[in-house]
Amino acid sequence: MLSNADERIRRYKEIKQEMATLKEEAAGIEAEFLKAMEGDLEDTKYKSVSYSDGEGNKVTATEAESLKIIYPSYLRHIFGEAYKDVVTEETTYKLAAGASRMLTAMYNKEYLSGGSVEGLIASLGLDSKAEKALLKKIKGKNFDTDVKNLMKLGGLNEADAKENAFLIAEITAWNDFMKLMELNGKTSEQDINDALRMIDGAVTVEQTAKIKIDIA
Repeated sequence: MLSNADERIRRYKEIKQEMATLKEEAAGIEAEFLKAMEGDLEDTKYKSVSYSDGEGNKVTATEAESLKIIYPSYLRHIFGEAYKDVVTEETTYKLAAGASRMLTAMYNKEYLSGGSVEGLIASLGLDSKAEKALLKKIKGKNFDTDVKNLMKLGGLNEADAKENAFLIAEITAWNDFMKLMELNGKTSEQDINDALRMIDGAVTVEQTAKIKIDIA
């Protein structure tokens, strides 16, 4: 039998109350960062912003995107011959990561036609060694990774690295889309416009904000 049950119960109650108070305070601080994020990301293409205390501790606020399928029957028309490769039929429809990334970009109009990653990297004016290193590392699939590689291998400052990483992501999204259209033998302007309209009807992209804290 617990001899000091009264004391332990009182302390347990105090701890739970303190936890509730701290949780509420933390939620309030998170809300401040998310509110600041809305202003800092307004009229930019950026999806996240970081705040640092100068001691190595960092808070990153992110506008996360989640692709939701509205009309599953459209997916066969969108992906055609690639349907079975990228769509898993269950009670719900599950897309391969690359397919989801491409559809999200098409839905958000975050794509750039007529370009190439090779051409963009060549335009940065780097030496051949840096260009080759970047071509091996830059994939247009992960924004943060591409930013780091552009800074580390290309010597770009953070702002330029982010801008070029966005362009690379937009170029990659469009090129992935066109590979799909070519696979299905539908490359006319009408085919492309029809596919884009179908994507707008087939899915929607929900955005949710989240906080990540890095402690030094």
